[in-house]
Amino acid sequence: MRKIFVFLSIILLVTCTVLLVTCTQKDDNEPVAMTPWGTVVEAEKDTTAVYSLDEIIESGELRALTIPGEDTYYTFDRAELGTHYWVLTQWALQMGIKVSVEVCSDTTEVIGKLKKGDGDIVMMPLPKNTENTDSLIFCGPNLDGSQWAVMPYNKPLADAIDSWYDDDKYTEAEKKVQFIIKSGAVQCHVYEPVLDRSKGVLSQYDELFKTYAPLAGTDWRLLAAICYQESCFDPNAHSWAGACGLMQIMPATAETIGLKQEDIFEPEPNVEAAAKLIGQLTMLFRDVPDASERMSFVLASYNGGVGHVRDAMALAEKYGENQYEWASVSEYILMLSQPKYYRDAVVKCGYMRGTETHDYVDKVRERYLDYSGIALGDGNYEVTNSAGYSGVSTQPVRRETKENKYQI
Repeated sequence: MRKIFVFLSIILLVTCTVLLVTCTQKDDNEPVAMTPWGTVVEAEKDTTAVYSLDEIIESGELRALTIPGEDTYYTFDRAELGTHYWVLTQWALQMGIKVSVEVCSDTTEVIGKLKKGDGDIVMMPLPKNTENTDSLIFCGPNLDGSQWAVMPYNKPLADAIDSWYDDDKYTEAEKKVQFIIKSGAVQCHVYEPVLDRSKGVLSQYDELFKTYAPLAGTDWRLLAAICYQESCFDPNAHSWAGACGLMQIMPATAETIGLKQEDIFEPEPNVEAAAKLIGQLTMLFRDVPDASERMSFVLASYNGGVGHVRDAMALAEKYGENQYEWASVSEYILMLSQPKYYRDAVVKCGYMRGTETHDYVDKVRERYLDYSGIALGDGNYEVTNSAGYSGVSTQPVRRETKENKYQI
């Protein structure tokens, strides 16, 4: 009797095992992974954010991937330029959305990010014979067989761009970008650089500069020199890119330092915001040991952005120069317009038209020296507690993942 019981138990065990294996087969006869205790291991869900054209429009943002360059995308005078960027933003404008750009180092990274869902479109002339592009859909400007690209699920996006685009759009964008660069693009009334030399009065805003210079941790006469370079002491000055007021504050920057949009042209809040920003930049360059040298790095960042200045410092170090001396770093600021340098592995922000930033530092420092001989003042450019302002982000704001995109 006992032998019969053991025999039946073995048969039952074998039968259950067969049934278990059978039940853990996929429809395509592929086995499903099992834990040692017999539960099915769930496959990881694909969390890639895939956005259709309707969802892009609903979110209000088109994520563009590109390699920086003079024709693709770069920053100039605290704003974004590049012929391809300009064309895409013109399409986006009539769709009621904005373009958010993510800079990549090479085409492999661009294509990889597109396929992972980290971007909606490749905003650069991508050769159609590039590896791993056979599954992509091409659209937009066609330059010698190279175009923008999207994933197959975004064919409606490609169709919408193609139905709008013609070659005149690219030509117009090229002309517009060149006009902006050549014209200077700041509309302002040009006041005299010194209001009353005999009395040591630089401008009618001297008291504001004196009041808020401690926030910047610097000499009030330097604020005055920056102001004249930015707006010629015109509180109503504005640029093509949206920079406003005496100190040419960008609206996006204003938000990060507490300047309300309705106050952006008001002299006092505008100067206060600039002082806060300069204080933050001073803290970001506290690794530059010499206070006078640090001033040049801060000025360059105020004009051209922290990222580009750090890129020039990295290049200076790579080529055996002193990355904390402006005379050396400024030469690499100029070199960031050459592919050999802006495509270097140590460069993170890519192409830069460095001539303006290079000249900006020289002009502001020269004017500051002139103002120092006219008006009394003080300031040592040291990193102080009062100059330490947090909250000024240099990183772009990215769209949330698909499942969280409506969260605030």
